[in-house]
Amino acid sequence: MTTYKKVSRHDVSKETDLVVTVIQGVTGPCAFITDPAQARDTIPLPVEEALISARQMIGEDLNPRNLVIVDEDDLWDTRWGRLVPRAERSTI
Repeated sequence: MTTYKKVSRHDVSKETDLVVTVIQGVTGPCAFITDPAQARDTIPLPVEEALISARQMIGEDLNPRNLVIVDEDDLWDTRWGRLVPRAERSTI
């Protein structure tokens, strides 16, 4: 099972993070990917697709990046992986 790091939207690092934000969509939880370094977002995707795409983006990036999760509404489901707080950052 993959482990992901949870952070607050206020504690995202523009220089080192690629962010998957979990939100409540019309048909249930979905997510969008934010690249703070380039100020770009994707359209909302199913969470599984967003996680796969984010891992692929990190794997193709020349600069090391952290994949972090913002889930302010506690929508995370364990079928997507294990979500743990990032120790040095806030999750609220």
